[in-house]
Amino acid sequence: MCGASTRQIFFRILTPLIIPGLLAAALLVLVQTVALFELTYLVSGPGSTTLVVALYYAVFASGIRPYQAISAMAVFYMLTTLFILIIALRFVNPTQMVSQARSVDAE
Repeated sequence: MCGASTRQIFFRILTPLIIPGLLAAALLVLVQTVALFELTYLVSGPGSTTLVVALYYAVFASGIRPYQAISAMAVFYMLTTLFILIIALRFVNPTQMVSQARSVDAE
């Protein structure tokens, strides 16, 4: 840190410390979006829509919808969720969190 510029400090020290927190927050927001479908459905306006609401419209809208489109959107949604989860698990080790919780309980 001695002699390092502000940019070097940010990218070499702060960024690696911030990444796990940002990924955990993104994962929690994603889970909340899926869990609180009603809120997502009510908040999305006529000009904007989320993938969850688009899937709902595709399944329950009147008229005939191709099942391939619904399946493709569901697979895309699940792959996106899996990708974010894999990245988050790369930076945050769940077994480490469990062992830390056990050591706190033992004390």
